[in-house]
Amino acid sequence: MSSVSVVIPTKNGEGTIGKLLSSIFSQQGINKPEVLMVDSGSSDNTLAIARQYPVRIIQVPPQDFNHGETRNTGISKSNGEYIVLITQDAEPAHEHWLSNMLGNFSDPQVAGVYCRQIPREDADVITRRRLNNWLTGRKELHKVRIADWSRYEELNPMEKYLFCNFDNVCSCIRKKVWEEIPFEKTCFAEDLGWSKRALEAGYTIVYEPKAAVYHSHNRSVWYEYQRTYVCHRRLYQLFGLQTIPSFQDACRSTLKNITFEGKYVWNEEKNFLRKTALLMKLPLLSLCSVFGQYRGARDERRKLIDKGTEKLEGDCSG
Repeated sequence: MSSVSVVIPTKNGEGTIGKLLSSIFSQQGINKPEVLMVDSGSSDNTLAIARQYPVRIIQVPPQDFNHGETRNTGISKSNGEYIVLITQDAEPAHEHWLSNMLGNFSDPQVAGVYCRQIPREDADVITRRRLNNWLTGRKELHKVRIADWSRYEELNPMEKYLFCNFDNVCSCIRKKVWEEIPFEKTCFAEDLGWSKRALEAGYTIVYEPKAAVYHSHNRSVWYEYQRTYVCHRRLYQLFGLQTIPSFQDACRSTLKNITFEGKYVWNEEKNFLRKTALLMKLPLLSLCSVFGQYRGARDERRKLIDKGTEKLEGDCSG
């Protein structure tokens, strides 16, 4: 059987790391995997829990953490032919999660496989709906490869984004491909950028729903704004994507979201207290989500325009 390494970036994950490690070492149908944790300054019991398992711990200073480079560090120290990347708060749904991912690599053109994400039991109805309706909530196997470059180049920004989707909440990559295409230094969406470059290099990306993990967050409205803002800066950088092009569009989308999701919460949430709390949170949550999209893409666009102007001025001055 092929050798497998599991790389887990961690920081203060004592609430979930034990279940994750227990599940990894309980996997069936594969050789025992090598597990590496790349910890960026945990101050809780994360490391103490990890030392109860046969895990290699690599420590990096908190200020040096970077989604792309930190994963590169773990992969560079691994020995496996295939590298599983999983976050500390994801939990495999069953004991064949890993073997179901690895089965896709019988095709030598497959560079990476990513997993289905199932909302946790404590997920609110909005979080559950969003996750189940996204690409990582699908129940059907999906493979993508650029068969026709002219058609790929004709895709609009959203179509190209959806085509290139990949998710390091839980994924597996072929190490030889990583040696050719390592992750970029970036604060967000290192997985999406890697998938885009792997596809453009001629490889195949697979979504495997039979390799499922439990993963969801009930985020605060401020965290939702920050995450959405950074996400949409990166999406504009990678694909030129602007989901909310103007301030007027942002206002209309906010009202539309409040109306649509308000009705959804009213109909689907059966617990009165949870329903009331979520309906009270919803207007600000919608505002933060929509304006995070709008401002993220807008600010990245302005940055790229300014860079282009500076380059043009520099070229002309010569």
